[in-house]
Amino acid sequence: MSPPAWMMEVIEPTSARIYGLVARSARCAILLRRGPTRNVRMLVWDLEVDTLEPGQWLKSRVYERCCDLTPDGKFLIYFAASNRKPLRAWTAISRPPYFTALILWPNLGCWGGGGLFTGEHLLKLNQAVIADGCPADGFLVPPHLH
Repeated sequence: MSPPAWMMEVIEPTSARIYGLVARSARCAILLRRGPTRNVRMLVWDLEVDTLEPGQWLKSRVYERCCDLTPDGKFLIYFAASNRKPLRAWTAISRPPYFTALILWPNLGCWGGGGLFTGEHLLKLNQAVIADGCPADGFLVPPHLH
């Protein structure tokens, strides 16, 4: 016998979107799982053995189309926005599967941001709205990155 209708709990399904970036010269990819709302989780997908390494959650909006991986898949550049102080929007380089910034540039808004790795040590930074092209206080661009 099933319970009465008034006892049935209505559970709304949540939607999640998945965006992937494949490394150009390595058998790996990162997956960005977005949802619910502004929560994003990064996962590393080892394409060689077909395994997933779960990573960090970020409570911000990551603009997937402004992200890129180094050809070897070791570093990720991403553009994110939380629209909360002190840092409303930023571009950062991290080591997947983590969003923790190794280098961080503050953005003046949500237009622009992110970048493109043209080689292992070459980065084209979308500086259209990045304050002055310099990293945030306490962050330095390593000498091997041009």
